Amino acid sequence: MPKVRAYLSFVSALHLHGMTEQIPQTITLASSSHSHKYRTSLGTYEVHRIAPEFFLDFDWYKGNGSFLVASPEKALLDCLYLAARKKKQFAGFPELTFPKSFSFKRAASLALKIRDVRLRRAVLKRLEAVRTLSR
Repeated sequence: MPKVRAYLSFVSALHLHGMTEQIPQTITLASSSHSHKYRTSLGTYEVHRIAPEFFLDFDWYKGNGSFLVASPEKALLDCLYLAARKKKQFAGFPELTFPKSFSFKRAASLALKIRDVRLRRAVLKRLEAVRTLSR
């Protein structure tokens, strides 16, 4: 697998953060590089391209292993971002559990970093729908 700056995100990160019990079949990563699928002996990795200005809010994983992972808010936003760009695999969610530390306000603030106005509006609209369903 070529070296690409990426971080674990989408449903993979939501699962890692304990927000969904569904174990993803594919390990999903966000990158500002091109989208690509890699098959290795360890599993299948899908790299999804996001705009460089939205390549943010990730840190080193605190558990076993050394890799970058999106915050819970950013992992959810990355899903909404791709869903708004017509990626059907991110259009629906498994049942989500939101920890007390999850901040919809922080997620909305991060969404404001999306430069494309139509895309930003679509992400914020989807975020509000998720927030409403989580009540």
